[in-house]
Amino acid sequence: MNRPKIAILASGNGTTAEAFIRAGADGSIDATVGLIICNNPKAGIFDRVAALNSALGLEIQCLHISHLTNPPNGEELVRGQQTDAEEQAIMNKLKAGNYDAIVLMGYLKLVGPKLVEEFGWRKEYDSPYQATMLNTHPGLLPLTKGLYGIYAQSHTLSNNEPYGGHTLHVVAEAYDDGPVIRERKVLVEPQDTAETLFDRVQQSEKKYLPVDTDEFIKNRQEFLAKGGN
Repeated sequence: MNRPKIAILASGNGTTAEAFIRAGADGSIDATVGLIICNNPKAGIFDRVAALNSALGLEIQCLHISHLTNPPNGEELVRGQQTDAEEQAIMNKLKAGNYDAIVLMGYLKLVGPKLVEEFGWRKEYDSPYQATMLNTHPGLLPLTKGLYGIYAQSHTLSNNEPYGGHTLHVVAEAYDDGPVIRERKVLVEPQDTAETLFDRVQQSEKKYLPVDTDEFIKNRQEFLAKGGN
């Protein structure tokens, strides 16, 4: 039986993606990574994945797709959003791969409405397992909705919250707005700064994201086997 396969959308260095790749390679989880799409041509994830492919004998494809490879028409481009052509190029790659899940790992663009319609959360859905596109968010929701990276931790500390954390949720049209799949809390310590809390959140994310995604895929397969659609 073929192992479940995921695609990753990313924008940065790919340390979380590496944790997922290594978990799949060493058998800690069933899911493996088949494709990575990055919108930043200078991101460290390209060299990281090349090194992992060489070291682990993998063949993960890592592609640059952005407004640079798929430019806008006229005044279409809005900062932080995908162009129509960019969205369609990503759509084509994802549909061709028939992935069991698509996971945003530090992807800093708003996912386009056609991708959400195809893979993400629709208002008519009854179950998160009807979707396949997930996002890992570096904070607890809804407190840190719309924030990213260390800004989520700064907001957590400024609100005197007892916990930081990270959340795996279904991608919807608005940022951080889909159903929550799994929430992982990280205790705030008395001397924490945004940097120290963010470091521990990242460590937790690298540990649990592969497990939580793998569990989502298994639950979704069970949901479909019981007649869900």
